[in-house]
Amino acid sequence: MTEPKPPKHLTAEAKKFWRRVSSEYELTPDAELILQVAAENWDRAQQARVEVSRDGLTADGRRHPAIDIEKQAYGLFLRAMRQLGLDIDPPRPGAGRPEGS
Repeated sequence: MTEPKPPKHLTAEAKKFWRRVSSEYELTPDAELILQVAAENWDRAQQARVEVSRDGLTADGRRHPAIDIEKQAYGLFLRAMRQLGLDIDPPRPGAGRPEGS
């Protein structure tokens, strides 16, 4: 049986995450859709984080709207991971404990 391919619209980081999860877990088609939602929301949170980093916490004298987008996207990512019942790290470089600890 061949492993499903990640959706083409995901970033390289989210595709790597998709492949890792797909190779470590046997997912039903419904679970693959939930994994897609998780990966899409991870990408959305990263996109919002970059905007806030670039523009600052405020835009036009108000709280930057991307702050709420980032918060919501992280929440949806975590909810999807819980729904899948997966105990894995999110797709970010340097996650986990430092070497030697």
